[in-house]
Amino acid sequence: MLAEIAGLLWALLLIVVVLALAYAFTRFVAGRAAGGTGLRYRGRRLTVLEQVNIGKDQKLLLVRMGETYYFLGAAQGGISCLERVSPEEADHWRQEAEDGQNSPPAIRFQDALREIVERRRDRGGS
Repeated sequence: MLAEIAGLLWALLLIVVVLALAYAFTRFVAGRAAGGTGLRYRGRRLTVLEQVNIGKDQKLLLVRMGETYYFLGAAQGGISCLERVSPEEADHWRQEAEDGQNSPPAIRFQDALREIVERRRDRGGS
């Protein structure tokens, strides 16, 4: 009887360990696929600095190519360049980050995106 209980507890422990490992692996893979904070996708000339999911199959991306930054909108139908960001603006963002602002990167990205949307609206862009 005691051996059966010990065997049952051992099996239960193994199941819990397998489930915990599966959960951890799923979180790791999902974080990489969703572009979690701080994750960068890097090619030879192109780096995706940040991406934000805004809907089903819709993302906003901050991409650097050389010294130029781009805000891109990606959806199932394709990718659109929303705005090209000058190196001066990018340097301004970098300087703010280095000066020790404690706001998380997603908030800075959101503020920058809001500024670009307002600028496009003011000049009559779509």
